[in-house]
Amino acid sequence: MMKRIAALLLCLMMVLPIAAQASELSLGEVNDFLNGSAKLGEGSKANQVAVIPFSHIDGPKEEDLFYAFVPFKYVARSYIKYQVTFISCTCRSADVNVWSTAYVELTLPSSGKIEDAAIRTLSFDADSTEHYLGGFWGDSNPPPTAPSATYEKVKTEMIPYYIGKTYGQLMGYSTIADFADYAEGEGRADLTIDAFTGATVSSNNILRIVQALFAYHATDSFFDGDEKALEMRKVFEAKKEMVASAAAAAVTNGEVELPDPVDTTKTYLANKDDTEETVCAPGNFGPTCSAINSENLRQYLGRTDVKYIDLRDYADYAKKHIRNFECIPYFALIFNAEACNDASLPQLYGGTVEDPIPVYEESDELLEALFPKGKVIFLMCQSGGRVNNLMKLLNARGWDMSKIYNIGGMAHYAGAEYRDIVTDTPEIIISATYSFEGLTRIAPK
Repeated sequence: MMKRIAALLLCLMMVLPIAAQASELSLGEVNDFLNGSAKLGEGSKANQVAVIPFSHIDGPKEEDLFYAFVPFKYVARSYIKYQVTFISCTCRSADVNVWSTAYVELTLPSSGKIEDAAIRTLSFDADSTEHYLGGFWGDSNPPPTAPSATYEKVKTEMIPYYIGKTYGQLMGYSTIADFADYAEGEGRADLTIDAFTGATVSSNNILRIVQALFAYHATDSFFDGDEKALEMRKVFEAKKEMVASAAAAAVTNGEVELPDPVDTTKTYLANKDDTEETVCAPGNFGPTCSAINSENLRQYLGRTDVKYIDLRDYADYAKKHIRNFECIPYFALIFNAEACNDASLPQLYGGTVEDPIPVYEESDELLEALFPKGKVIFLMCQSGGRVNNLMKLLNARGWDMSKIYNIGGMAHYAGAEYRDIVTDTPEIIISATYSFEGLTRIAPK
C-alpha cells in the first residue's frame, strides 16, 4: 500500500508523467487518492484536485489540446467556487512561463441545465469576498504583441464582460473576436475589444479556460438530469483520454534513445587532396559526421532532456532561426584568438580552440552556465563550422562530448519540411554590442 501511495504522489509531482503512466494509474485513480486518502476532498482539510483538458490557442491562432488544474472546488448553496490553474502561452520558455490561476464562481441554476449556468465571479487576484487572493495573473503585463492591453485593462474592461454570461452564451465562441455584444452593458458603450484581440494568447485563453471550466462544472452531480451535461461529460472524458495519450507519446518520444553524436557509418575527406575517404570516428566534431542533421532533426526536437543552442550572432539569428533555439553568439562572446592579449575584446577565451586560454577568472564558470555540463546539447550555427570550433573548445575544457551534437547550420534547414518551425524575419535588423560585466580579467601573460 505504501508503495502505491508513493507512486501516486510521484505522479502528482511530475505533471506529464501523470498522463504518461495512465496505463498503470489513471487520472481517475490519482484523483480518487488525492480526494480521499490524502485528506483532500469534501469534508476534509482541502478540496478537489483535478486535471482538466482545454483547447489552448496561441498567437497565430493555432490550437492544441492542453491541460489545466482545478486545485479547489467548493459547493455553495447556489453556486460552486473554483480555482483553475493554467499556462496561457505554450510557446514560451520556462523562465517566463508562469502559471496563471483564475478564481471562478459558476452558478447552479434553478433549471438544472448547464447552458443556464452563469459566471458569478471571475478574478485573477481577490476572491468574491475580497478576503483572499484566490487568483494570480501569470502572463506578461502588458503582452508584447498588444502593449495597450495591460492587466489593469483586463480587469476593468474585459473581465466585467464575462460576469453574468451563461455557458449557453459563451459555448459557441472560438475567440474574443466573436464577442459581438462586447460593448453592451452599463458603462461599456465606449469600450472596444480591439485592444485585446491583439493579445490573443492572454485574451483568447481566458475564454478557452472558462469554457473548459464550464465543461468540468457539468460533471457535478447537480447536472445529472441534464442531457446536455451528460453529452458534455462524454466529450470531457474523451478529451482527458486524448491529453493522456498525447502526454504519454510526448514522454515516450522524449525517452527515445539518442544516437551517439558521431555516425561511424559515414565517411569524409579528411584533407581536400585525399583520394580516399576517412571513416567518421568519435572526436570528429564536424557536421559531416554528425548522427543528427537535417534529415532526422525533427524527430529529436521538443525534448525536455536537450538544450538547443544557435551560435550565430543576434543579427543573423533574428533574421532566421529554428524556433525554441537559444542564441549564444560564439564569436562575440565565447572565443577570439586575441582576447587574452587585447583588453578591448570581451570573449571568454583566447589562444586556440584546442588549447583555449581563459580571459577571466570566471570564464569556465560562465561557460558551464551557458553550456551546462552533463546536459545533452544540440548546437547549430550557419554552416556547422562555429559548432565544430566550440566542440573542440568544450572538449579541451573537460566536457563530456558524448552529449554534444553538431546538427549543422541554418543553411542546411531550408527544406519545406522545416518551414513551419523556422522563424523567417529578414526585415529585422539588429546592431548588437557584446560585453561582460563584473568579471575579473586575467592580465595578459
